[in-house]
Amino acid sequence: LKYDMNVLARYGIDLQGVAYDTMLESYVLNSTATRHDMDSLAKKYLGYTTIKFEDVAGKGARQISFDQVPLQQAAPYAAEDADITLRLHRRLWGELQKESALRSVFEEIEIPLVPVLSRIERTGVKIDSAMLTQQSAELAKRMHALENSAYEIAGRPFNMGSPKQIGEIFFEELGMPVISKTPKGAPSTAESVLQKLAEDGHELP
Repeated sequence: LKYDMNVLARYGIDLQGVAYDTMLESYVLNSTATRHDMDSLAKKYLGYTTIKFEDVAGKGARQISFDQVPLQQAAPYAAEDADITLRLHRRLWGELQKESALRSVFEEIEIPLVPVLSRIERTGVKIDSAMLTQQSAELAKRMHALENSAYEIAGRPFNMGSPKQIGEIFFEELGMPVISKTPKGAPSTAESVLQKLAEDGHELP
C-alpha cells in the first residue's frame, strides 16, 4: 500500500488505518523470495495469471495512461486487481496467523513502518555527512587491518574477491577440508562453506 499512500499524499489525502498489505505479508512469510508483487503472488499462491497493465495500456512509446484506457478494458483490470488482492490477503493472512512470531513482526514492525517509509520516499532524510565520513574512515582502517591479518595467516597476499585464489589458499596451501564442490567440481568457497570452516575452528575464514 506504500505506493498508493504516496499517490494519495500528492493530493492531500493522508491514508489512515492501514492494517494489511499483501506484499508485506508475503515478505514476512518468505523474506528470501525475490518477488512479492501481485502478479507473481497470484501465480504462486492462486495459480492465476493476471491481466498485465501492458495488456490494457499498451507498451513503449505507444503506451497510454490509465485514464485513457476504455472503460470496457479498464473495469476488468481494476476489478481483478481488487479481487486478487483480497484473495491473496485471505491466503497469506491465514498462514501468518499460524506463526505468532511472524504475525508480531508484521503487526508491530512492518505495518507501522509503512507510513514512515512513505514519508521518507516523498521528503528524503537528513544525514550527518561528517559522521558518515568518520565512519567510512574507521571501517576502511579496520578492513585494512583484517586484510593484513588474513595475509599473515595465509603466508602471502591474495585477492579476497577471487574464489579461485581463496580456494588455492584454503584447500591447497593450508589444507582445509573440502566441504562441498561447485558444479564444475572445484572446491566451493560459498559463504556457507566459509561459515562452517570458521565454526570448525579454522582461523582464516
